[in-house]
Amino acid sequence: MRTTIVKKSNTALYAILLLLIFVCAVLHVGAVMSLYVSVWIGREPSQTRETILIEGKVTDDSGSTVPNAQVSIQVNDPRSTSIHIALANTGLDGTYSDRFPLASGSPSGNYTIYITASKPGYRDAREEFVFVYSGSDFTISLSPSSIVANQGESICLTVTLTSIDAFDSPVALSLDGTPSGVSHNFAPNPIVPTGSANLTIHTLTSTPPGSYNLTIAATGGGKTHLASAILTVAEKGYSPSSTTIGVVIVVFVVALSFGAFWMRRRLTSKLPKERSAEVQELLAQLEAKGDRDYLATARALTRLEELRATERVDEETYQKLKREYEKRLEEISEREGKASDS
Repeated sequence: MRTTIVKKSNTALYAILLLLIFVCAVLHVGAVMSLYVSVWIGREPSQTRETILIEGKVTDDSGSTVPNAQVSIQVNDPRSTSIHIALANTGLDGTYSDRFPLASGSPSGNYTIYITASKPGYRDAREEFVFVYSGSDFTISLSPSSIVANQGESICLTVTLTSIDAFDSPVALSLDGTPSGVSHNFAPNPIVPTGSANLTIHTLTSTPPGSYNLTIAATGGGKTHLASAILTVAEKGYSPSSTTIGVVIVVFVVALSFGAFWMRRRLTSKLPKERSAEVQELLAQLEAKGDRDYLATARALTRLEELRATERVDEETYQKLKREYEKRLEEISEREGKASDS
């Protein structure tokens, strides 16, 4: 009987212990705080592509910021293809940021951003955000891209905007880089691509002569494109065309003279030439049997070098005579050396 009472007491004790464990577990789970993540999406348009900015903050149940939380970011295009994956950590203020370029030619439609914020001791936060991207765009071109105006004159060029993928937003035009005091106007402005506008630039009589880099900006529909041109301001009465012609003539004359000189030297070195009296004399010395004196031969060789320096002997004859006289000098030296030995 006593044994039965003890067993029942142990069973009750185990049941109470399990109940306490369950209650503690429930209380512990309830004590784990949840994370919340916010997202702000921005855009930075450029000439060739658009940059997407993703920023936000991670907080807990009480609204307090959560530092050192890990934020995973995945972006899918309208075809559900992943185009960007990144990991970011929140700072001391609970904020995070990420950016990625959206390539030119990306498809239009809804882009989905999947964000998960996690940190040990907190329940993860998962959110989805959608932004719309339009692949429509426009291009800008100038004609002409280089213009010349005398002081006090006005000059005109054409700005053309071409629509891509049905872009039809108004585009505002602006100009930067003109000299001080120079005015301008676009007509019309803004314009809707595809379309053109005339840009007229009015210089002053006091505008300093020189070249100026102009930048035309076209902004509209979240897109911005730039084009550049060169404005050359010339002194009044100055004729760029006549100066250019003069320079061309001078260059042509110099080139012609150089070509003639080069051709003359080339012909001189390759074509047979009538031998001068001095050359004939040197040839006669080579053919003479008796004149084998070392000093006389050396003088003849020196004379040959003088004739070459004054261009009175062609290259072929010079090389021939030089080889013969150098050979003769060696023979005379050997002969005189043997005579001294004996």
